[in-house]
Amino acid sequence: MKLMNGLMLVATLLMPSFDVWAAQESASIETKVKTLLIDPSTQTPVVVLESIADKRALPIWIDVPEAKAIALELEHVKLPRPLTHDLIRNILQGLNATLQRVTITELRNNTYFALLSLAAKGQQLQIDSRPSDAIAVALRMKAPIFVSAQVLAKSKPLPAAGPARAEQTQKKLGVQAQDLTTELAKLFDSQQQKGVIVTDVLLGSAAMKAGLQRGDIITRVNDQSVSSAGELEATIQDAKAAAQIRLEVIKKGKPTTIMIDLPS
Repeated sequence: MKLMNGLMLVATLLMPSFDVWAAQESASIETKVKTLLIDPSTQTPVVVLESIADKRALPIWIDVPEAKAIALELEHVKLPRPLTHDLIRNILQGLNATLQRVTITELRNNTYFALLSLAAKGQQLQIDSRPSDAIAVALRMKAPIFVSAQVLAKSKPLPAAGPARAEQTQKKLGVQAQDLTTELAKLFDSQQQKGVIVTDVLLGSAAMKAGLQRGDIITRVNDQSVSSAGELEATIQDAKAAAQIRLEVIKKGKPTTIMIDLPS
């Protein structure tokens, strides 16, 4: 009881005025985590949110520890001991608190701000948070992620993930991929040094039907080694007359083979 009262007191101190909070809630737009990228110009992780209604993207540059926490949950990796965001989830669940939503509320001086909206003991609580932490906790608690309309309107362009020709890869396979840099390998806890990492797989695509997943590392296509998104694109273009392509993939640290039926 003392811990719950303490949390409520902290939440009250951190809570914005009711009018500000109500305005943010009413003007917010539901999003989902689209993908994780590495900005090639800065080698900084980027979490990309996408509005559910109209597919507008909001890239947010974040730190490596939070990016790894998001990546682990996106890939459904179960660790033997709880990390920080797992601990936050466990504490909230232990106190019978419900995370109703998280909201990216502001962009001020190139810094994003977020709120956790909690329901606990009949009270509504608003907790100040970094967006990266809010997203990591929301994924663990299956809570919706909202963005204020004002923030979404100020969205920066997505960092370039590869050559323009990579659009053909996405169209044919339903895949977005990046060169496997040292930073990306660390982000996905991979020991692999060469290949192309899958950063997104489109719902219902040929790649998804074949079992390709975000975080998989493509090392060979039709017996040809690939070490960059450009090579992946060129190899797929060479195979455009084929009905099927063969991918050699590192999936959760283990090599496997995936056969993808190409759309006609």
